[in-house]
Amino acid sequence: MWKITPLNLGTLNVTLASQICRHGVVHDVGRVVKAPCIAFLLKQTKTGEIILVDAGPARDTEWGRKWHNPIERTKEQQLEEQLARQGLKPGDIKTVILTHLHWDHAYGVLQLPDAKVYVQKAEMQYSVAPMRTDYKHYEINVKTQIPFFMNFFNRIELLNGDTHFREGLEVITLPGHSPGSQGIVVDTEKGRFIMAGDLINTVENWETRIPSGIYGSMQDSLDSLDKMEKYQATVLPSHDFAAFDMV
Repeated sequence: MWKITPLNLGTLNVTLASQICRHGVVHDVGRVVKAPCIAFLLKQTKTGEIILVDAGPARDTEWGRKWHNPIERTKEQQLEEQLARQGLKPGDIKTVILTHLHWDHAYGVLQLPDAKVYVQKAEMQYSVAPMRTDYKHYEINVKTQIPFFMNFFNRIELLNGDTHFREGLEVITLPGHSPGSQGIVVDTEKGRFIMAGDLINTVENWETRIPSGIYGSMQDSLDSLDKMEKYQATVLPSHDFAAFDMV
């Protein structure tokens, strides 16, 4: 069994259209909403093993505003501070599972010097040569530096499909938001949970079965929603304050 602790790593300002794939004036999709950046700390209740799911955005909020979306982040919301609240230091994190390699989920790995980083092979392949509409998510468009994830490239371990990762923990492919997006299925004393990355930004995505408004393939997104059904799990959103009260 595992215990899940959500970590609050700052708040993005995004349009509702990016959160859920709806159209039309009636849905007010141009409205700006607050979207927390959440990482999930997993602790094995018997062995004490720690696994971090996602690692949050860049430390520099000005950088985030320049290249991505406006972001608000207090000192207490920095990854090191959030780990310290759990009695951990960055060097204590040896395993990170990234749902995908977008900047707001993966940048924090740069603060974890000893962590192996698990991503899908399909995500790694796409990240270095994405569609130009996705350049900004991977920072391919920043000409003054190499893409941020290349700074921990030597620590990346590639997964190729669904993987039994640990007892009570499975990694499953959930393409759609990006070609190599993956989810983490975890058994806890409170039941089974899925962290589905940005396929599920908000609780509403899962309740309505309407996926993220940012996607590479809508068909893949819908197929991934169907795949999640069979797990009969509670789905934790990646950018919804409700996640902090669900575990």
